[in-house]
Amino acid sequence: MIAFNGSYMAFEPRTEPYQRADDVGYAVCEFMWFKGRPFYPVSALAHAKVAHARLSACDDEDEDNLDIIFRMPFAAGGHFFEIVLRSNEGTAYGGWLWGEELEILNEVVNGYRVLAGKFEDRLIRFEYSKRSHRYRTAEPLPVEKSVFLIQREVKPYAGRHDLPGSPAR
Repeated sequence: MIAFNGSYMAFEPRTEPYQRADDVGYAVCEFMWFKGRPFYPVSALAHAKVAHARLSACDDEDEDNLDIIFRMPFAAGGHFFEIVLRSNEGTAYGGWLWGEELEILNEVVNGYRVLAGKFEDRLIRFEYSKRSHRYRTAEPLPVEKSVFLIQREVKPYAGRHDLPGSPAR
């Protein structure tokens, strides 16, 4: 299993400089949104735990380009895991995974290690797709990132255009 020890936003003493780099921040901005809408509130990032791992099948000794995995807060029976891939060519968002826990399998597909989300004693395989440049699964998941989830959870104030509690005009 992957150990998620540090908090991303706390910038603890053990947080590596590459985790705070601008290119990582841009990838974080990408996963905070989904299909043009906010998906996570900032508090989810504040409570996210991070781990670093070598997901690409290149040199295991390359400490300069460790990938970052964000374990987002528990929701719907598991965690969304957000992947930030780093290489000499740059940093990119690598997709999302889901499960109660996450492990790296000893298999490589399309140049990246296969990941497995554990849910109710079964493993859900996630493989890197060259076509989408993201981790994907062919298996049905018990949860899905969806704009419809966002619409249910984030509802506009249905009253006047003033904010609740603000003085009347």
